[in-house]
Amino acid sequence: MCTSLNSYFQICTCFCFIIQHNQSKISVGDKSSININVDGEYIIKEEPSISIPRGSYTVSASGKNVRLRGPNIDKVIGATLTFVRCEYKGSGNNHLTIKGTEHGNINYLGDFVFTVSSGTLNVVNHVPLEQYLYGVVAYEMSDSFPLEALKVQAVCARSYAVKAMSSSGTYDIGDKANHQVYKGYNPSYKNVIKAVDATAGEVLSYKNKVISTYYSASNGGQTELPGNMWGGGAEKNKEYPYLVQKDDPYDLENPSSKYQKIFVPKQVEGTDYDPVNIPGDHVVRVVHVNEFANVRKGPGTSYSIIGPAPINSVYEWLGTTGNWNKIIYKGEEAYISGTYSQKVSNGRYLYANSILADIQNEAQAGLESQGIKISSPTDIKIITVNKLENGQERYPGTGSRNYVTAKATANVKYIEEGSSELSGETKEVNVVLELMKKSNGKYTLSHDYLDSDLRMRGVEQAESEGGYYITNRRYGHGVGMSQRGAQTMAGKYNMSYQEILDFYFEGTKIMKVDSSIPSLPDPADIPTLASSKYNIGSNRITGLTTNLSVEKFLSNLTVSNGTVSLSSAGKSKTSGIVATGDILQLRNNTGSIYKEYPLVIYGDVNGDGNITVIDLLRVQKHLLGVTSLN
Repeated sequence: MCTSLNSYFQICTCFCFIIQHNQSKISVGDKSSININVDGEYIIKEEPSISIPRGSYTVSASGKNVRLRGPNIDKVIGATLTFVRCEYKGSGNNHLTIKGTEHGNINYLGDFVFTVSSGTLNVVNHVPLEQYLYGVVAYEMSDSFPLEALKVQAVCARSYAVKAMSSSGTYDIGDKANHQVYKGYNPSYKNVIKAVDATAGEVLSYKNKVISTYYSASNGGQTELPGNMWGGGAEKNKEYPYLVQKDDPYDLENPSSKYQKIFVPKQVEGTDYDPVNIPGDHVVRVVHVNEFANVRKGPGTSYSIIGPAPINSVYEWLGTTGNWNKIIYKGEEAYISGTYSQKVSNGRYLYANSILADIQNEAQAGLESQGIKISSPTDIKIITVNKLENGQERYPGTGSRNYVTAKATANVKYIEEGSSELSGETKEVNVVLELMKKSNGKYTLSHDYLDSDLRMRGVEQAESEGGYYITNRRYGHGVGMSQRGAQTMAGKYNMSYQEILDFYFEGTKIMKVDSSIPSLPDPADIPTLASSKYNIGSNRITGLTTNLSVEKFLSNLTVSNGTVSLSSAGKSKTSGIVATGDILQLRNNTGSIYKEYPLVIYGDVNGDGNITVIDLLRVQKHLLGVTSLN
């Protein structure tokens, strides 16, 4: 099946407030001035007679209009400024560079539309869909990924983009990760370009409708249901019958899938997990990492690395500089980032293992419920951890292996308040560990020792290793395709992109849309409009007299490489007199509308082509504030 669609896709690469869709401020803040570089053949749609040689320009807000400054030009263009990319016969790249985006200085294909909103600039890149994908696939995956995995990404990104296309609004999609990361065009990404070209026009469909091809970096070994992730439960899941919950061993198998595992021993006393003895009132514990954090000579990444600090290791704390903890590392002063370390109080029984320390904290309350008062959690010594298992489900009854608590049973001894002696008897305590904490009634990913970038948490039994694991996986929402899973399937198992899509989107088929890239216009063929009688501005025509016939008006226009026609209220106007509100349509030689110019006869406020008492009365009411004129 082949469906035709407009092959130009509007991408917001903006530096401003965007009101449509997500109504959010785009990354680089409120900019009233943006530097660009033109490398190739471009024209200004609103002023096609203006020459745009290669070089640097500044686009800025000038009231509600857009101003262009550059080689031999300093002009307020109008409410809209459009750079049109044209056929280029010289040497060079034929692209336009926007400087200072969220992604840096980026080269783009396609056209650019600049407008002003509340004193800041909006920038929208109108780019053919397939060329847009060159700037998405390369940054949602890597050019080094297997070709079949890149094809999967191309089909998913294309389908996502097609679903986002809209006939209304100023743009279709943003350029950040909350939509799809888009970073223009880099011709060095040969594999990405090959994957996009090889799947040109291919989208994924379910019952002949393009689907929402959600994807994320890693699902943690299980795809998630959309009703779990975004709310709505079973009813929401019915809207996406192709997004099912299933085990994904390919994601787990990928060594690049981000995960965190913290081992908890069954036998604690008399093993390497016994309490540590470190001087000082406070220590630094390594957290939020899978294996280790780097220790540096100074408080910053510019300082050299002197060694690794494994997860659950603890060090004497000397002080804090900014976000860096100063510690004693192998007998020397050193620094470790506060992102991967935690300053905690020292005590009699200090455990390097963060889970054991958490069990201590919860055991204090458990002992107090038995009438035993403990001054500090570090006055509790853990003998054994008899049980550790999953607790409360994050999404009850759905089969999701995502838990918000873990349940533990431990045998402990303790120093009771007012005593200095460790109890002779052992007490069994049952505790609940929070794997996800609540804020304002909702679960958050922020945690004392679990990596806040990961969201799939639970317990795994490790009988052969003599203990348990607290696990923390899933980098992203986990719905739909796992990019790391696709990488494994394509690279290790030589699976085709169709097979990978079938795995992640059940019951779907590949459908073709017409996304062919249109030919670039030849600058010599761009339609232009001129007149010795009227004032032709970038966004209107003025200087018209009253009682001016359509025939006479059109005869006083000079058109190159195109034709013109007049319309009123959406209907063709071939006779009568011209009036305020009529639209002149400038068409190219193929008959497509290139630009529209509203007509304005000053004084003709009711749009009948004449100035009468009725117009004067309307102006008077406007001045008195009774009514408002445009």
